[in-house]
Amino acid sequence: MAKKCDSVKNFLLFFDYYKILIYLCLKIITENLYARIIMRGKQNDLLSAKILESIPENIKPIEFLTELLNIGKESAYRRMRSEIPFTFEEITKLALELDFSVDEIIGKNKEERIFLDLQANSTASHDESFLSAIKEYYKFCELISNAQQKEVMVVLNRNSFASFIGYDSLFKLYYYNWKHQTYNVSLSDPFCETVIPPQINAIRQQFKAIKPNIYNVHYIIDRDIFQNVVREIQYYYNRKLITDEEINALREELHQVLRNMETIMQTGCNDSGASMNYYLSLLDIETNTNYATFDGNIASLYQMHPVNLICIVNQEICRMQKRWIEAIKKYSILVTLSNEILQAEFINKQIEYLSNLTKEIIYF
Repeated sequence: MAKKCDSVKNFLLFFDYYKILIYLCLKIITENLYARIIMRGKQNDLLSAKILESIPENIKPIEFLTELLNIGKESAYRRMRSEIPFTFEEITKLALELDFSVDEIIGKNKEERIFLDLQANSTASHDESFLSAIKEYYKFCELISNAQQKEVMVVLNRNSFASFIGYDSLFKLYYYNWKHQTYNVSLSDPFCETVIPPQINAIRQQFKAIKPNIYNVHYIIDRDIFQNVVREIQYYYNRKLITDEEINALREELHQVLRNMETIMQTGCNDSGASMNYYLSLLDIETNTNYATFDGNIASLYQMHPVNLICIVNQEICRMQKRWIEAIKKYSILVTLSNEILQAEFINKQIEYLSNLTKEIIYF
């Protein structure tokens, strides 16, 4: 009988324990759900304020939302009143259209969260995709151009997209190379049949207009910076996709790029009068990256494809990127307005690369 009573007591204690455990679990779930609802409301409020702040005064917010997000007027009103949340896809569309960072809405005061701005559309044609990518890069450059206070640090292991934008044949090569690497094009697609669409050429002209306002730029470059583009030209030439006449045009423009670099090394300014300087890295550089500060803002760019860039605005990651670039600078030598012997050695080495444009590639 005593054992039976003990069993009943143990069962009741066990039952009470689980009642308490279930109560605590429900309490935690309820509190977390409440916190999420409050946070969701705050995020919606932030987004609604950002929408009202960003759209032009002559556009009605509800009409703007219904057209962009393909939703009804009632759904738009409910989102603006924070009765229902914007989806992440909707936030992304708004951020791209109104040109604000998703960090401002979702990552506010959350440094452990990192959001990447990357143009990626697998269904777009190569013209549309290329145009979209350079438009985003132009927006970034325009922000720096318009800033009163700015500093840009650029690490390069190959000639950048920006260095070719003013040259017809080199820009066409960049577009041609990107098309071949990104899309399934014919193996017999010749360079001469590639035509740059007018919309892309229009963006090139916009880049030229803001070029004088991008100054205080520090380049840390690989000692073999021209080698990659030379090997690409050799590859297409060996496959008979580039003619001798096109090779001559490319060679002349590459020499012009090199002369511009030499001018900056000797004067500290580019042809627009913008202040710049070059450092030669004693270590191999793996990829192209940028770090920029402009009017209190910071951003880092990482090159994933020839044109597509990953833009990060998370402050902690940007600070890490800056520390890495400063570490690379420690293993580099300033050659602008100094060290003429090293300047000459670098220029002569790049000229040697350019003299080999029509040589057969040695694969191993």
